[in-house]
Amino acid sequence: MPTAADVLRAVDDIISDGVRRGMLHNVAEDDRLDGRIVTVRGRRLVNFGSCSYLGLETHPALAEAVTDAVTRYGTQFSSSRAYLSSPAYTEAESLLSEVFGRPTLITPSTTLGHMAAMPTLIGVNDALLLDHQVHASVQTAAKLAQAQGTLVELVPHSDLEKLAARVAELSRTHDRIWYAGDGLYSMYADFAPVDALCRMVEEFPKLWLYLDDAHGASWTGKNGRGHVLDRLTPAAAERTLVAASLNKSFAAAGGALTFPTEELLRQVRTVGGPMIFSGPVQPPMLGAVIASARWHLSPAVTERQERLQASIRLFNRLAEEQGLPLVSVDESPIRYIAAGGPPVAYNLTGRLLDAGFFVDTASYPAVAAKRSGARVTLTYHHTDADIVALVDAIAAALPAALADEGSSAEELVSVFSRQLAGRPVRLRPVPVAPAIPLRAMDSVESAPSADGELRLERHDTIGTVDRDEWDRMLAGRGAFGWAALRTFERAFDGDPASDPQGWRFTYWIVRDASDAPVAATFFTTACWKDDMLSTVEVSAEVERRRAELPMYLTSTVVGMGSLITEGDHLWLDRSADWRAALRLLLTAARTEEEKVGASALALRDLEDDGSPEAQELHDFLVGEGFLRLPTMPTWERELDFADDTQFLAGLAKKARYHQRTAVLSWEDRYQVENIVGGSSAAAALTTAERDHLYRLYRNVHARNLELNVFPLPRRLFDEVLAESCWELALLRLTDGPDEPIAFALLYHGPEHVAPVFVGLDYTYVASHRSYQQTLWQTFRTGQRRGAKRLLLGMSADLQKSRFGARPRRRVVYLQPTEQYQADVLNQLTEAIAAQAA
Repeated sequence: MPTAADVLRAVDDIISDGVRRGMLHNVAEDDRLDGRIVTVRGRRLVNFGSCSYLGLETHPALAEAVTDAVTRYGTQFSSSRAYLSSPAYTEAESLLSEVFGRPTLITPSTTLGHMAAMPTLIGVNDALLLDHQVHASVQTAAKLAQAQGTLVELVPHSDLEKLAARVAELSRTHDRIWYAGDGLYSMYADFAPVDALCRMVEEFPKLWLYLDDAHGASWTGKNGRGHVLDRLTPAAAERTLVAASLNKSFAAAGGALTFPTEELLRQVRTVGGPMIFSGPVQPPMLGAVIASARWHLSPAVTERQERLQASIRLFNRLAEEQGLPLVSVDESPIRYIAAGGPPVAYNLTGRLLDAGFFVDTASYPAVAAKRSGARVTLTYHHTDADIVALVDAIAAALPAALADEGSSAEELVSVFSRQLAGRPVRLRPVPVAPAIPLRAMDSVESAPSADGELRLERHDTIGTVDRDEWDRMLAGRGAFGWAALRTFERAFDGDPASDPQGWRFTYWIVRDASDAPVAATFFTTACWKDDMLSTVEVSAEVERRRAELPMYLTSTVVGMGSLITEGDHLWLDRSADWRAALRLLLTAARTEEEKVGASALALRDLEDDGSPEAQELHDFLVGEGFLRLPTMPTWERELDFADDTQFLAGLAKKARYHQRTAVLSWEDRYQVENIVGGSSAAAALTTAERDHLYRLYRNVHARNLELNVFPLPRRLFDEVLAESCWELALLRLTDGPDEPIAFALLYHGPEHVAPVFVGLDYTYVASHRSYQQTLWQTFRTGQRRGAKRLLLGMSADLQKSRFGARPRRRVVYLQPTEQYQADVLNQLTEAIAAQAA
């Protein structure tokens, strides 16, 4: 399964791609900063990437306070607050308590504040419900509470109905139920539903709120106390902790935790880990905190708040007039312009740089990759002219960026349909026509690329695909030749939305102007178990929960290939424009994903052999916003021996001994029957005999939590027995029961044999080496068929290595649309790890 290190490497790939594009890890090159202009790579830009919303970082009163604090107290006061605090702390916390209207504790940062408060206040007998989009710093602190035994769960973003149901249920078994969310969410810029949360607190006596208002404080609310505290009812305030950041609109440093009582503050101050072990906010910044707090308590705060509010309304009005896809129309200084995939977002922000504006590129992991965009932050420093010019630049740049990357306004609206909530998007026309969106058709569809040189061909059944052409491209790579896919279509016929054994197949071929194929593959829309590649321990727990909720942690996925096939499902003509062809394929696949409401797009089993071709493909897919995650290796064995003697001679000493004693010496104990699909022998198999084979398969499936998938349908046995590309190798004991005790379903490719799945009676696995013998009979079948190699698939690594097979590294490229299920699984995985520790 992918490890935490694998995920970090995947994120590293994504971030590093942004760095290479010049959109991330930039450095301001100015000798002096005025809050409005920054110089990046020699270009002077209007800065729309600052979170100092009220522009106080250049206020003379704060600058003077910093200078005065340095003069009086030095550059630092290097002592833990558990022992001794800087003289300025008392005044700073007193003033902030007046600003926020409740007891306030300064913390070294907002993140460290969460890490001090959550494990201290949230007990072992409490439950913590995290809003799925709550800030990462809160989720990090929640792990500390989880590690000490607190139940921690995710709830869907701002879904108050599901939150209420979970609070009601947990109230029966827990002392307190905490809900953690943001006051203002930092990417899509939607506010927490504070009014509704207050009503919920009053309804549920055990419910407490933990709200991070880092982006909502200072620029809004009385004295800058923020969005949350300005709206809490007195009753709800008694059971609410609100955190704020002093690093953003307060223009100072550190975090602030505000409490309903002095006693709760005392507990966190006394035993909260970072309050004991972390360094303090240093005197110069405490000086800034004091000056900022005094300023917020003066009438001057209202003027700046009103000025910023006017800028927000101006931006929203202009964006609406220009028909821009503004994700949230809430009146906050964070504005998010939808773009689509990462290439479009980077193209958009690059064009805005050229136009003289610095904005943030929002992409994975901050948001789902396919919902990337430009994040604009408005501050007091911006003039009306700045805002008018920026909106006009976005209106010109976005349609051009979409056209450059082969996307369209229609695709953008489809991807952001939930966020845009039906609001109209009317983009300016551009000289280059956008790509023609695919239309739904029953069988065959053809659409040209933007430049007209490539044409995308779609088929909804393999029956309309040219058999010889398909097999030339793909039949030699695994069990997905034309005839095999026809078998699967019949066996998995059903609706993926309601039937885990129902799959929908879609075939795509990209052709050039001469009609020659440049790219080809097939995708399957199916229900996946989210824990498919998790550890056995995690899958065992998930399966325990599925006993009551059969569809728990399952998701619809549009995946390259299928869950029954292994191997490189993507055919590319590397001598042609394969990048443009692959981009067409991905656009079509994303359209399909949106149409069926899938949670992710997955490109399965691509080779990771370190070759230049693999690296080129990797760089391209990372640029498209895909995460590369390792999967289990697949095993292959060349049939490069003429007889058993040569077979043994090619093995290592220990493997040779194993084959002699555990495999070859047992072969005469078995009677092997090979039944080819479509033969009279296949037709003669009775329903009872087929049912028996299916039970043997289900024996294996039930024990294979290492690769946890839904069971294959019983009807698959009937379909493979009707098609000549399949063969059943049935194993009976010469001195045992009449019925088979093991079997392998084998696919015959042009030059290979692939066992697709096996069935076993586990009574004989240890005593009669039945699994090893089943593997060996695939070798015999390959020899008889004149195959050059065996494609032995995943798992059972030790056994396959003993047969001389070699692993091939494979990866999956994943682009999640909805991360909620994956994050729930991660939460469960961490809980199981914490229990094991």
